[in-house]
Amino acid sequence: MKLSRTGGLVALALAGSMAVSACGSDNNSTSNAAATNAATSTAATSSASTGAAPGCASGSLNGAGSSFQDPMEQQWSKDFGAKCSGAKINYNPVGSGSGIQQLGSGTIDYAGSDVPMKSDEQAAADKWCGSPAWHLPITAGGVGVTWNLPGVTDLTFSAATLADIFDGKVKTWDDAELKTDNPSATLPSLPISVVYRADSSGTNAVFTGYLDTAAKSSWSLGSGKTIQWPTGTGAQKSAGVAAKVKQTPGAITYVEQAFATQNQLPLAKIKNGSAAVALTTDSVTAAIASATISGTGNNLVATVNYAPSDPKAYPISTLSYVIVCSKYPSGSSSKVNELKGYLTYAATGGQTAANSLGFAPLPTAIAGKVTAAITAIS
Repeated sequence: MKLSRTGGLVALALAGSMAVSACGSDNNSTSNAAATNAATSTAATSSASTGAAPGCASGSLNGAGSSFQDPMEQQWSKDFGAKCSGAKINYNPVGSGSGIQQLGSGTIDYAGSDVPMKSDEQAAADKWCGSPAWHLPITAGGVGVTWNLPGVTDLTFSAATLADIFDGKVKTWDDAELKTDNPSATLPSLPISVVYRADSSGTNAVFTGYLDTAAKSSWSLGSGKTIQWPTGTGAQKSAGVAAKVKQTPGAITYVEQAFATQNQLPLAKIKNGSAAVALTTDSVTAAIASATISGTGNNLVATVNYAPSDPKAYPISTLSYVIVCSKYPSGSSSKVNELKGYLTYAATGGQTAANSLGFAPLPTAIAGKVTAAITAIS
């Protein structure tokens, strides 16, 4: 079984549930995170005890895709390399769309994506693999809304207001819609500068999927990795949109918590129908707790509710995937063993890094399905 040696590895970080630095976490924060981590540790112990997935193998793995996942991927590759002498994991955060394309052309070993593949992308991946390609949730996170407005560090948005901002209908910061969402804020008459992801991005798909679900009557642009934005300025990858907002007074964008934090940008509370919820580890955990697996067998495509009823759930939350071949083209079995060892680590012990990086650990039930699927890769 032979894996490609030419791409950059994908870290699937689900989106971040970008986390605890956002304001408004509740008193259950520590206990909820601890419970999830404990469950993940149990899954890790169970997987290790079966011996089904190799722990270490020397060599290099290459993947590419979701920039959302990049902070987790870099931590996993560093820790796995330290744990397994001779193992080298390379990850290139080129965006979900590009990562999927590279997997379909056989230039990487696996891809990272924040959304499932479309039918044509699935067909290309299956063709290169010579077997069905599987989606395996590997991390969870939230897409945050951040802005640059001097003197304004705390804002709340409804789905309808966000839809009207990114659709170009709300043009200034003192618009009546924003005042309704933020009655106590002092908002200037500064023009709003929308910044969006110009590359084919899973973050685009998650954010627009949320708007398409939660603001159906206001949002007319649909959802997907690429969108024909009617207003604003495009930037490449998560780092690009965050940097652009930092440089532009009046700007607003959607981005993972880690990138907002790195650029010292605030994160908004988002109304979920019953409450205004900050982006924290616990609020993402609450949102993905009701996620269901809609794929079949070991193809673990999940459905996350963008309109949760739980008042503690952050609505723009998601699971992020690694996409792998169920059976790789003939070649070196040691490469497959390394892939299985690395992904097993990421799905089990590697989940303990989630909280500190602004992500949420995988729910126990999903983590168990993921580790079982990993052992079935051949």
